[in-house]
Amino acid sequence: MFEALLSFRSRRRGSLALAVAVAFSAQQTIALAEGPFQEFTGGWRGGGQIVESNGHRESIRCRAEYAEAKGGSALSQAIVCASESFKLDIKSYVEASGELVQGYWSEAARDLTGHLTGRIAAGRFEGEINAPAFNAAISLTSNGRNQAVSIQPRGGEVSDVRIALERNN
Repeated sequence: MFEALLSFRSRRRGSLALAVAVAFSAQQTIALAEGPFQEFTGGWRGGGQIVESNGHRESIRCRAEYAEAKGGSALSQAIVCASESFKLDIKSYVEASGELVQGYWSEAARDLTGHLTGRIAAGRFEGEINAPAFNAAISLTSNGRNQAVSIQPRGGEVSDVRIALERNN
């Protein structure tokens, strides 16, 4: 009888430990799934258009790579787009605190570097990129399969960059 009681208690503790482990694992999975950059991570390909201030439009081909850091609260991004006469090579690193995002970016083809600030929620980022001689509004929207990027410089020869990306398989 005593051995049966010990066996029951041991199985009960084992079941309790398993239940706690499963619950902890589920909480970690939920926490990772709720990271602000979850919908953006991974490799992407697609195309878009450069719209110049004079109205001229040019098609571009693009690829992008996004990688989370700091347990999902930070993101590194690289977007490269090109056409016959245009190249865009952006790299950025941002960190989120709640919905607020801040970080830095660089654009290699024009040798620009600056700050990036904005807000992120539910797969949508809206913000500003700033450098000493350059300012632009930026918007990124992703559902995890498709992504839209819009960069609208203020002043200069380019008035809009529109990019549509699909996740690499």
